[in-house]
Amino acid sequence: MEREKTFISIYINKNGKKLNPRGLHKIFKEILQKAGLPPQRFSLHHLRHTFATLLIQENKENVDLRTVQELLGHESLVTTQVYTHVDFEQKKKAIETFNIF
Repeated sequence: MEREKTFISIYINKNGKKLNPRGLHKIFKEILQKAGLPPQRFSLHHLRHTFATLLIQENKENVDLRTVQELLGHESLVTTQVYTHVDFEQKKKAIETFNIF
C-alpha cells in the first residue's frame, strides 16, 4: 500500500497563491545577498541538511529519527539516517556508560 503524501503550504507569495519551490529559492537567494553571503555558495538543500542535522544533534532526548523522517518527507528511514553523524564525544560517552562489572 502506497503512503499518501499530503503537502500543506503555509507560505504564500505576494499574489496570495501557494509559494512554489522556485519562489522560495528566489527569496532564499535574495536573503543571502542582503546578509552579505555569497548566494552561489548556499542552497535550500544546505538549509534543509543543516536543519535536520542540528535538530538531531541538539535535541537528542526529544527528537527521534522517525520524527525527522516525517518532517523531511523521506519515504525510507535509511535516507534520514545520513543526518545521524556520531561524533567522538558521543562514542566516548557511550563507552564510559557501558559498565559490565
